[in-house]
Amino acid sequence: TPAGLGIRNAVVTLTDSVGMKRTATTSSFGLYSFDAVPTGSNYTISVGSKRYRFAPRTLLISGNLTDVDFIGLE
Repeated sequence: TPAGLGIRNAVVTLTDSVGMKRTATTSSFGLYSFDAVPTGSNYTISVGSKRYRFAPRTLLISGNLTDVDFIGLE
C-alpha cells in the first residue's frame, strides 16, 4: 500500500528479456518469491492489484535477491 503495508493476492510478474513470464501471488502479508531464476540477465518485475497501482522495476539478477519491495502509487 502507499503506507508500506503488504497486500494479499496481488499478482507479481517476472518477465525476462525475451518476454517469458512467471507469476506469483502474494501471501496475506504481501510476500512473494520466485525459485530458480537464472542469473546474469535483466528482468522486469511488475505487480497487479485490484486496489493499487505499482510502477514496474527492471533489475539485473546477479544472485539471490531479497527485499524487492513495491510501494503502491496513489
